[in-house]
This record gives sequence, C-alpha cells and structure tokens, in this order.
Amino acid sequence: MIQLKLEDVLRQASEEYHLTGREREIMSYWMKDFNYREIALKLGISQNTVKVHISRINLKLNVNSKASLILRIIGA
Repeated sequence: MIQLKLEDVLRQASEEYHLTGREREIMSYWMKDFNYREIALKLGISQNTVKVHISRINLKLNVNSKASLILRIIGA
C-alpha cells in the first residue's frame, strides 16, 4: 500500500470538494488535532472564524464530525 502524505491527501480533497485555500489550511490543522483556539492563534483569526470555516468544510464534505471528516478524506 502506498502511504500518502497528509498534504497530498489534503490537496486531493481540496480539488475534489472545491475547498478554498483557507479551508484547506484550517482542515490541515484540524486533522492534526489543533483546537479552535490553537488554529485561531496560529492563523491570526478569531475562534469564531475558525468555527465558521470548519462548518463550511463539514458541509462541503457532507460530514458532521472530525472522525467522519478524516474517514472521508482518507477514502474509508
């Protein structure tokens, strides 16, 4: 089995689900188990903005949890 890097998987998902660059960036941190506060501090945005982006990501991928998101991204 070929092991893909997270960035490769995220790039593929971005194209397939039409994610913006910011959504992809936030999704990357989210999948690495950063919380809203940590993502907000890292990107210099508010926690509410992070929540909004994650909500949009969930809508685009038709998931309702981080676990479902990860499973969708890895193709399980």
